[in-house]
Amino acid sequence: MKTKLFLIIAACFNSFLFCQDSLKVNHQEVRWVAITPLNNKISKVNGLAFGLGLDSKYLFKEETALNLQKVNGLNLEINPLGILFWLFYDPAKTANVETVQVNGLNISPAGYFRGISHNGFSISLYNYGHTMNGVMGSLANFDIEKGNGVFVSILGVSSKEMKGVSFSAFNNTEILRGVQIGIVNENIDGKGLQVGLVNKSNKMKGLQIGFWNKNGKRTLPLINF
Repeated sequence: MKTKLFLIIAACFNSFLFCQDSLKVNHQEVRWVAITPLNNKISKVNGLAFGLGLDSKYLFKEETALNLQKVNGLNLEINPLGILFWLFYDPAKTANVETVQVNGLNISPAGYFRGISHNGFSISLYNYGHTMNGVMGSLANFDIEKGNGVFVSILGVSSKEMKGVSFSAFNNTEILRGVQIGIVNENIDGKGLQVGLVNKSNKMKGLQIGFWNKNGKRTLPLINF
């Protein structure tokens, strides 16, 4: 009798948990097309996301999704105020916690704010995102957590960790595993190659080619190793 009672209670408890999980799933929507910033109820977009941008700060709100949201396909931003955000937005004052991940193609006259990661190809005015993997182009600058791939910018590329190629007027990273090409190249811990007028590193295992090179061990013109 006790065994039967235990089985009945266990079955009821399991049904209750299943109902709770079903309710949670129903609240997480998957769409083919969505307008950005994304509604917090949307968990995934498989197709096209377009609008002001993925970050809720485009609407001057601090609301964020509870779970990581994903866009698989094309993210198209049509924000005419991108230049204003670039002029007045200070990425240093915002915590860089990943909230949205884009897998595919991004085209924007503005750019990513903090908390957005990307796998694929991107062209934008600026990029203040989290982790960028692939080929990324910016008309202004990058200020990201991690970069893996090829990064091309007019003004600057700044990151905590860079694995790949960074091509810009000013390249600055804490950890470099790859190549920096520009006017001024800087890193704290580097392995690879620096090519520019001025190359600086606190600890560099590799080659520096430029007018003035400093790698922590020695300072030399033209070539340092």
